[in-house]
Amino acid sequence: MLALSRRKALICSPLLISLFALSACISPGQPPAPPLPALAKAAPFTSVDANFVQQLNEMDLTHIALANLAKTHSARNDIALLSPTIVKDLTANHDTLTKLATDHTLTLPTKPSAQNQKIIDRLQHLYGAAFDRGYSRYFMSSTTKMKSAITAEITTSKNTDLVKLATDTNTKITTYQSQIK
Repeated sequence: MLALSRRKALICSPLLISLFALSACISPGQPPAPPLPALAKAAPFTSVDANFVQQLNEMDLTHIALANLAKTHSARNDIALLSPTIVKDLTANHDTLTKLATDHTLTLPTKPSAQNQKIIDRLQHLYGAAFDRGYSRYFMSSTTKMKSAITAEITTSKNTDLVKLATDTNTKITTYQSQIK
């Protein structure tokens, strides 16, 4: 009798497994997931935004090159120690700016303008106190001019990514100015 029960159990078990599997297919289960919301697109660049992006790109490129010079040309220890931070921060700033510009089909130059390259070339030949004077003057005057453009961009732009970048850049520039004075 025991052998007959085992045989029935072995014959019935595949049948039971098939029934359970089919019942899982028939039952509706969970409803399908709702569709994902559309990704919010950033506001397009206005002509003012595009102009600001180009100005900020020019400032970043020029100050990265000058900060690289300051590492070896400066007599002031504070400038020499601050320059790697400036290079790192403005390079990250430039990368973010390039991504934003690319997303809005704007191509940015990869080298400073001829006018700013002349400044870089002139300071490249100076060392010590002469370099420090020239670097400090240029840094303070160019960042002061840029801060007014940044403030205008923060107040007028509808592009939240650009406003955030401008706000971050303004904070960094203010910090550098207080250390370079």
